[in-house]
Amino acid sequence: MFQKGEFIIYGSNGVCEVQDYMNVEGEKNQRTYYVLAPARSKGSTIFSPIDNKKVFMRKVMSKDEAKALIKKIPEYEDIVIQDNRTQEQQYKQILQSCDCKDSLRLVKALYARKKKREAAGRRITAVDEKYLLLAKDNLVNELSIALDMDVDDVDKILEEKIG
Repeated sequence: MFQKGEFIIYGSNGVCEVQDYMNVEGEKNQRTYYVLAPARSKGSTIFSPIDNKKVFMRKVMSKDEAKALIKKIPEYEDIVIQDNRTQEQQYKQILQSCDCKDSLRLVKALYARKKKREAAGRRITAVDEKYLLLAKDNLVNELSIALDMDVDDVDKILEEKIG
């Protein structure tokens, strides 16, 4: 069970703060819910059963884990995008896994695709742009919490390291 004030990753919603718990009486029993505040959607609230098995939840990475992740950015290989027809499904699976390393690898791959298309005088595809922004946003938000840094500063570090 996560504690009040703790930051967690809540599925594709990314970083959320556990604000409170709420007990709800049902027909057969009482159920306890987390009251979550998503970092991405200020003013929004998510109510999730504590025993929710459908949405992946975990603690935000530690400061040491965040530093190690950033340090190893050059070592991580890009995700191989297998087929343009199934790429969106592949992107969704990566984001739903909530794995920071895979999200970072996806961001690197999509940056590379973007640069390649720009060099050819073309724009990034809408699907690639959407998932680049989502993956990068999730990653930057988690790293900013873990490192206790401003989101813009973390974004600059990522840009520099991914280059």
